[in-house]
Amino acid sequence: MKRTHLKQTAAALLAVLTGVSGGMIPQMRLDACAAARTDSGIDCTECTDTVLNPGMGYTTTLWYRCAPGKTAVQNPAGSLVLMFIDIGAFSSGENGTKHDDGTYTPGTDYPLDDTFFAGLRGTFENCRQNGSTIAVRFRYDDDGTRDPEPATFDMLKSHIRQIADSHLLDDYADILMYVESGFVGCYGEQWGGKYCSLEQKAELLDLMLDVVPDPVPVTVRTPNIFAKWAGIEQKDLAEWTSEAGSRAARVGMYDDGYMGSDSDLGTYSNRANETAWLGRQAVTAYFGGEFSGNLEYAQQFDTYLPENAVPEMYKTHLSYINSNIFGLYNDYTFGSKYDVPNADNSAYYGQTVRKFIRDHLGYRFVLRKSEMNETAAQGGLLDLHFAVENTGFANPIRQQRAELLLERNGDYMRTDLDLDSRTWYSCTTSEIEQQIRLPGGIEPGEWKVYLKLSVGDNTISQMHQRSVRFANNGIWNAGLGANYLGKVNVQASANVADRVRDQFGKNGNGTLYTVNSLQLTDGVESNRSELSAARLAAESVSGKLYLYNDEQYLYLTAVYDAVGDAEVHNIHFKNTANDTSYWLYYASNGFIYFNHGTPDGCLQKHTQGLVEFRIPFGAVMGLEQDVKLENVRYFMQDSDNEWAVLSDVTAKEYTLTGDFPVYTAKRGIELETGGGTVLFVLDGAAEPAKYQWYHDGKAISGATGSSYRIADAKSSTAGTYSVQITSAAGTVKTAEICDVKMSVVQAKNGDVNADGRTDSADAALLLQYLLTKTKTLPSPDNADIDGNGILNAADLSALKRLTA
Repeated sequence: MKRTHLKQTAAALLAVLTGVSGGMIPQMRLDACAAARTDSGIDCTECTDTVLNPGMGYTTTLWYRCAPGKTAVQNPAGSLVLMFIDIGAFSSGENGTKHDDGTYTPGTDYPLDDTFFAGLRGTFENCRQNGSTIAVRFRYDDDGTRDPEPATFDMLKSHIRQIADSHLLDDYADILMYVESGFVGCYGEQWGGKYCSLEQKAELLDLMLDVVPDPVPVTVRTPNIFAKWAGIEQKDLAEWTSEAGSRAARVGMYDDGYMGSDSDLGTYSNRANETAWLGRQAVTAYFGGEFSGNLEYAQQFDTYLPENAVPEMYKTHLSYINSNIFGLYNDYTFGSKYDVPNADNSAYYGQTVRKFIRDHLGYRFVLRKSEMNETAAQGGLLDLHFAVENTGFANPIRQQRAELLLERNGDYMRTDLDLDSRTWYSCTTSEIEQQIRLPGGIEPGEWKVYLKLSVGDNTISQMHQRSVRFANNGIWNAGLGANYLGKVNVQASANVADRVRDQFGKNGNGTLYTVNSLQLTDGVESNRSELSAARLAAESVSGKLYLYNDEQYLYLTAVYDAVGDAEVHNIHFKNTANDTSYWLYYASNGFIYFNHGTPDGCLQKHTQGLVEFRIPFGAVMGLEQDVKLENVRYFMQDSDNEWAVLSDVTAKEYTLTGDFPVYTAKRGIELETGGGTVLFVLDGAAEPAKYQWYHDGKAISGATGSSYRIADAKSSTAGTYSVQITSAAGTVKTAEICDVKMSVVQAKNGDVNADGRTDSADAALLLQYLLTKTKTLPSPDNADIDGNGILNAADLSALKRLTA
């Protein structure tokens, strides 16, 4: 927090002591006398890990064919899933008859049907549950067929209006990163179609800006489409800057001829001018695409060479690529000759240029400094100062939620921060200062401090998903989805007024949540429970298998020592309830095999030596409570070496039991007489769940919701509050939520020097403190006469009256 230093005169200060206005006295927060900030001791050098953050990087691309009455639910997973949604089967330009002589008989135009929207909605929901962000392109062709659109432009626009009326994009706007304007031409790349005139593409852009929820960006294929839509000459793009918050600022570009020639296969008419425009445009809207598929032709130009390509990637803020970076970049070694101004990329010296490009798509945050006070009192301030460098090509485009977390032994509290990571621009280092009020009921002791950035309206069960990892070693907490900033030692406060203040930062309080006992499918050991002895189901010479379930999913975790060139992770078991065997595997090239159709809702994540699977209850594999599974097997193969089995472990049987997670942890709170609070529990019980609250083991009449309000607290209010949760499946769990203690707030006595008396010496000491910014007061709490947490002339005047 910045402090205002006001000029003052001796006459004005003396006037305060004689009863005249003290408005010239500078105000100081009580915490100005708190401990000074110290370095957190974090390694602030950049690592070279490939970090998969939300809304950027390598896309997971889904070629999604849809047809009348036949739009299957898909189950993609990836940090950014780009769906090429093919609706050609609804278009007369694609669903007709192609004759051997090259002629074509048009088919029939159909409206998009309920099955189409149900399938897409199911797929979008799977992306949400799988921790993905999404992007889409609707198109009528996926194989290069010319003129694939409906018979009239009005019919095409009616398809777009149907999408708008379905509210599909609105309902998933929080995880929808961008929409490519698509629709017309071959592959939706806006060439070779019926409606590919510049005027029609500009009209299409305008309609898409209406349909796609603000502020989700809409991208165009070429800069001249934007110029036409904006009503300017293409040559004037070099000087164009879109007004912040305008429709124009939402327009980005997808370049599907990237680095394919000096014009990117016709994308640019004047590369220098139009990349200058793109450099300004792509700080609020997406730029990405895919490398040209014709490398031999690309090599006739010098555009693709690293010394030209890398600076342009920074200039144009390249956020994503559709998984096809030129392989020839593996033949180039990254070094200082490829550096750009204001970015420290020295960590990548000696790496391949391909890896450098892969790892710098979008934003890449590196913690460069972290300082905070070593100690803070209950109800006091945590004083943070940290610096983040963005070495990536771009800044985040969609807004990210910023939170501060305090964690201890797996339990944590959270509050939002006033910072906007979209302004952490490429090739800049952002300095951030925050002062955070700690809750009065926080337990004394050491707490770890984390910064969390995330995308989407994530539930508590999705706490770890769509979260931003910094490119530093040793600071990432996968269970929280947050980056470690340091630790603070919280000290007990003798001031009752501080202890009863249940405020944490901007909008938080002392409510505690927990990751303990949770099973998170993220490919790493997120907490000790995941690899606990209680969940160990089988062990072999080549691996271990851990099994656990709640009322929604079966979780399988395997640990293995072997390393394969192309690892294939398999699970296989027999469901004795339906006498059916299930086999599911995930190959290193992205191929997924399931012997019973689409593995809807299944998820697999792995890092070297550890793999986790999540299998949903229900029809996919016939899982439900009390079902017994036999021969639950995990095995890993190497598809590049004759499919050799490198790890193999089997549990003879496993019975699905009743359990569900509880995300709320027990906390303590101190209430003053007449005060109150709201207690609540967050859980994963099958719905509709039933609740019963207890006070010191006795049921509270009428307290049968997921929350319970304490009002008009008195001495009998003190005690332990717990809640019994009964899921729809009949599972019963009891969770202790809060220990309540009663206190009486004492008036501030003005004894600033803590000598047991309140007299003129205390007034003189407070005056000296306000004038000279003395760093310490023997008893600053006693100086805050009005109890507002700020020391100023009002307190000095009140103290004068006390000592008169």
